[in-house]
Amino acid sequence: MKKSIQYLSLFLSISLLLGAAACRPLGPSNNTDKGQSTFSFPKEDITLTYYRLWDEDDALDDTISSYKQLHKNITISVRKIAIPENKTIYDYQSDLIKQIADGEGPDMFMIHNDWLPYQINQIFPVPSSVMAVDTYEQKYPQVIVDDFVANNKIYAIPFYVDNLMLFYNVDLFSDARIPREKTPPKTWSDVIDIVPKLTKLDTDGSIKQAGITLGTDDKFIPRFAEIMAALIIQYGGEMTSTDHTKATFNLPVNADKPYYPGENALKFYTDFANPSSPLYTYSDATYADEEETKKFPGDIQAFMEGKAAMFIGYSYNVENIKKFTGRSFSFATANLPQLRLETPATIANYWGETVSKNSKYPQVAWDFLKYASQKQQLRSYLNNTGRVSSLEDSLDTYAGKLYLAPVANQIKYSQSWYRSNTSEVEKIFAKMVNNVLHNSIPYKTAIELAATAINNLTQQPWSK
Repeated sequence: MKKSIQYLSLFLSISLLLGAAACRPLGPSNNTDKGQSTFSFPKEDITLTYYRLWDEDDALDDTISSYKQLHKNITISVRKIAIPENKTIYDYQSDLIKQIADGEGPDMFMIHNDWLPYQINQIFPVPSSVMAVDTYEQKYPQVIVDDFVANNKIYAIPFYVDNLMLFYNVDLFSDARIPREKTPPKTWSDVIDIVPKLTKLDTDGSIKQAGITLGTDDKFIPRFAEIMAALIIQYGGEMTSTDHTKATFNLPVNADKPYYPGENALKFYTDFANPSSPLYTYSDATYADEEETKKFPGDIQAFMEGKAAMFIGYSYNVENIKKFTGRSFSFATANLPQLRLETPATIANYWGETVSKNSKYPQVAWDFLKYASQKQQLRSYLNNTGRVSSLEDSLDTYAGKLYLAPVANQIKYSQSWYRSNTSEVEKIFAKMVNNVLHNSIPYKTAIELAATAINNLTQQPWSK
């Protein structure tokens, strides 16, 4: 049996007991997936509200329609939650937490793959009558099991997966005559070799073309913290303790001959934005351009403008690049470069679908999500969204698929990085990077300060 992360909580035990007492037993459903549900549906009309992010409004229309044919008294009311420009997904999380804590909110909602420990007390886990844990473990890759199974219970069902991968500009590689064996680069040694050939400086020394957009904080590289985490793991470090209560990326490995993965990863990352480094290829510095003071564009913008040969992102970036660049822009994707190919690592980033503890019909809500996650139903959703299936037995179908193949290739070694307060942790990581780049603070000191700040964060698990 695949291992699952254990998150112990007194409040969880109380909420589950109360939820179980409030939930009346039901018997067989028409959901015919492996490990079929074993309950009957209530006969009264039911409307289940469902908060969703990112996807177009009609992404699940086919699935909802076919489920309605099976259960004519069930209505699924989807509300797409738009994130305003001045807000983030953490505002969505905060609003949702408050709604559920106040006894309100939707029946179903989306939860990020590293949020479970923070919101576990607000979720009604999958009843065993809907899906058994061993069925889930057989159905999904290890990273999903690690993220969404706790205390031998299932807390979310994902429709898709994603992970950090490399984007590269085919034409810029060709113009720079990058060798075929390093197109794309498979290791960071390859990246080190080709970055100087892909970097162009202006007469004043400012960056004109970046070889790769690395080295700065989230103002320029939105996913910089996950990239840093991937590097630390590749260097042999652990982001947190096994119980996820303490940041450990600052600690050494090998007590006899101490080696500091976090320190080495921080140096490597910031070298790409350090003007005194031979890897210098990206900058957050201002420069003069026709009497205007400007900064080099952020990572994806620079890539789309042809000012960066490579950047690290997720598969959801593909559609935006295609939309804003047109057919003449030639780019490709590849696995995230590795420090050592024999011990690869990348960071997973995806969303699961879950059920609120406040739902009056949690078994019905879970039955719908289970139905929506069946292979034949997912086909419509994945076609509508251009994502990679979360199902273990579907990943081989993406081999060689344009843009998406790396996601499937990397799932077996994808990891999640648990952060109890993600937005605050990202601010701390930004300060860590800027301490090195702009405050002349030594790498070891910067990494120690960051770990201490994270460990001093007040964790506030919601118990209502």
